[in-house]
Amino acid sequence: MKKGIIMKRAIIYVRVSTDEQSEKGYSLQHQEDRLRQYCQHHNIEIAGFYKDDHSAKTFERPAFKELLAFLKKSKGAVNLLLFLKWDRFSRNAGDAYMMINQLGKLGVEPQAIEQPLDLNIPENKIMLAFYLAAPEVENDRRSLNVIAGMRRAMKEGRYMTTAPKGYKNSRNELNKPIIIPGEDAPLIRWVFEEIAKGVYTVKEVWRMARKKELDIGRSNIWYTLRNPVYYGKIFIPAYKDEPAMLVKGIHEPIISEELFYQVQDVLDGKKRNTVSRYTGKEELPLRGFLECPKCGRNLTGSASKGKMGVRYFYYHCTSTCATRVKAEEINTSFKKRLSKLFYKDEYISLFEHVMRDYYQKNCRDANKAGAGIKQEIEKNQTRIANAQQLMVDGQLPAAEYMAIKNRYETEIQSQQRELNNLAQVDNNLMDYVTESADLLRNVARYYEKVDLPIKQKIVSSICVGKLEIDGNECRTPKLNEVIDQISMLGAASKRLKKEQAGDFASLSNSVIPLGLEPKTHTLKVYCSTN
Repeated sequence: MKKGIIMKRAIIYVRVSTDEQSEKGYSLQHQEDRLRQYCQHHNIEIAGFYKDDHSAKTFERPAFKELLAFLKKSKGAVNLLLFLKWDRFSRNAGDAYMMINQLGKLGVEPQAIEQPLDLNIPENKIMLAFYLAAPEVENDRRSLNVIAGMRRAMKEGRYMTTAPKGYKNSRNELNKPIIIPGEDAPLIRWVFEEIAKGVYTVKEVWRMARKKELDIGRSNIWYTLRNPVYYGKIFIPAYKDEPAMLVKGIHEPIISEELFYQVQDVLDGKKRNTVSRYTGKEELPLRGFLECPKCGRNLTGSASKGKMGVRYFYYHCTSTCATRVKAEEINTSFKKRLSKLFYKDEYISLFEHVMRDYYQKNCRDANKAGAGIKQEIEKNQTRIANAQQLMVDGQLPAAEYMAIKNRYETEIQSQQRELNNLAQVDNNLMDYVTESADLLRNVARYYEKVDLPIKQKIVSSICVGKLEIDGNECRTPKLNEVIDQISMLGAASKRLKKEQAGDFASLSNSVIPLGLEPKTHTLKVYCSTN
């Protein structure tokens, strides 16, 4: 090296994104070869080589961050940062200017070998602005085109992103993207059906789904249950002056619209659910239902190891009273009391007759309510048609028409669901009563066969308050009102036999009207006052 001549030492940097490599043929190897040739031709020593396969929208790229850390640590060791073109350095003008200043403070000059600029010449800053702004403009234009294309495809009913759980990405006969039901589709349908019954909580269903090998996160199941894609609709978010909308998808739905909105009612708390005390231990079905006989606190439960590693389960109190009872004995006692809990079969049969009579009396009211809902649906459909005519005549802006249309279509959907639910209850009401009566007749055997969550639903449906313990015996407290009503029917029946045998109409007026909660595996009949 000649005296007085500063030897140039450079870091060479190459970058390419996946899209650029596939669409424009950019190659990391090509960039590296060109930079090494340039350094050899201009007698520049290469002090380091870094390569990135990330977007240049920001400088949050792994290799560039390593490069910057090296320059800060070895300040003065390098005076050049070489790359092929300015768009390899950055595609964001604002960030690029900040990084150029930061490199300048470290004594490093950034330079594009195919777009060289002497930044000491003021006029060259105009060209720098162009080189930096051009790729950013290209990015922005591409982004707008992608958004427009995706929204257009979504309005045509195509799901454009990664397929949600239960679906998989595919292509149709025109080679356009589409989603189709995957292997998990039956399990997703099962999840919706279980939530709609109102028996289990979302957490309980999620646990059971995981046992069935549905790979879904605890938070993701909430997104799944709220996603309209499963009943064949696609949600398009609002964008600029376009309102959010739901459009009919071209994919195959996994569930019905009716089932989807039944689930929404459960999630929104509009559908009654039984109390859940899911413990996760099959040996402790009564944990959370038992009251400590000494201090009145709730008894919890746990296991202890005996000889030979055998585990014994106990219900016990967490206070200083140290109450501790064998779980097996309490469980057996409860099952015995369950088998003796219900009244004579003739009382349950009488309950069925009374409910049939009650249903026939109130059927007219249900029909009247349904007719009223149909009238409201017709009114809303007329409002949409009138607004459309005003838009066609030029008296109403298109944006206002869309707002009116979306408003009344939402109301119509809600009213239609209400009408469907009403019809469903009317058609299946006596089936629910019959199933409930059969459950009451055979509840002890049913309790033996079902899994833990259902056992606990049965206990919470039957008993009001905590179960009491007397030694190793379990006592039932106040019972659910429905069971009490059946008992009252028996007493009323005995009284009326003396006066007017078989007068079921009189019996139906002797008890509180019973509201029926359909689609639940536990006691399907719940008591409700007028």
